[in-house]
Amino acid sequence: MTSPTTFKLTNYNYVNMHRTISIRPTDELVRKLEKLGRIEQKERSALLRRILLTGLEEELKKHALALYHERKVSLAKAAELADISVREMMDLIKGKGLSLHITSDELREDFEAALR
Repeated sequence: MTSPTTFKLTNYNYVNMHRTISIRPTDELVRKLEKLGRIEQKERSALLRRILLTGLEEELKKHALALYHERKVSLAKAAELADISVREMMDLIKGKGLSLHITSDELREDFEAALR
């Protein structure tokens, strides 16, 4: 059995503070990450940050869409949860073949949110 590998993800923000997140990847994850690293000729940490960000963005959109579809949140709230604009949320809803169920109050709220 191979020894466990630990990856540390470091995020530098605008005040040069960082946070480290450690994970214990499976052998398959390590193999795929190394393969992608060779293809793109990038360091593991840079790849991990990009992949993690992409995955988080997609998960946020998925959950926001589900909540909107279940009518648990408004269009503006779904966009806020997904960390995208109302226009992008509308495009996402349309792209998934979902209907826009908007009341006049929600339309007013969404319009005001778009102006902020």
